[in-house]
Amino acid sequence: MTTEFGPAQAVIAFWRWFWVVVGVLVLVGAFVLIMWQAGWWFAGQNAGREAHLIRNGYSNQQTLREQITTQIATVDGITTQIAATTDTGLISALKAQRMAIAATVCQDAAEVSGDPLPAQQAEWAAANCQAGTVRPGSTYYQAGTP
Repeated sequence: MTTEFGPAQAVIAFWRWFWVVVGVLVLVGAFVLIMWQAGWWFAGQNAGREAHLIRNGYSNQQTLREQITTQIATVDGITTQIAATTDTGLISALKAQRMAIAATVCQDAAEVSGDPLPAQQAEWAAANCQAGTVRPGSTYYQAGTP
């Protein structure tokens, strides 16, 4: 049994396949849009992971330890300057400077991960730091400063 394929059958076949093609194009477009958004999401996740790896990387951790050593020495130097002067204006300025540097030391000590701090640094941080800030009971703490 053969059927004739005339103009009416051609129009019916055209519209049937037209909507199939339109549906496929819509699905492909939606798929491309979803994958594009997923690509941006993965790029953001990867950037966050890379930043975390850099923060915890050996060179960054070593730099933090070196900065802590230098800054503790600076705090000790300022303490010596405070003891050597009688000018109250200079003493208050030096105490504020010492507090700011001590706060930086505490913040850096809180960021150290992996290997623990060397003994001297760990003792200093335990005596003067709390959650990345200068501990209120510390000799370097000044009320009213962050």
